[in-house]
Amino acid sequence: MVNGLQLLDLLRETENKMLHLHRAIDKVSSEPDFKETVSVLTVVVRDYQLQLDKMKQALGNLEISTNQQSAQSSSQVQGTH
Repeated sequence: MVNGLQLLDLLRETENKMLHLHRAIDKVSSEPDFKETVSVLTVVVRDYQLQLDKMKQALGNLEISTNQQSAQSSSQVQGTH
């Protein structure tokens, strides 16, 4: 299982890769010889975007469950004192 910090690192790494892909697409998109390359890179960017969306959702869910656990722990501790 991946913890929140690992997930955040993966998110940053993926965003960085996407930035480089966007730059590459911008550079070669005007070249007729690179039409196929642009198509492939566009598909890769879409895949990365899907991964980013999944990671952001998982990170959001992780934060919610952590907050709920903290609230439950606090109420249990207060109830025992």
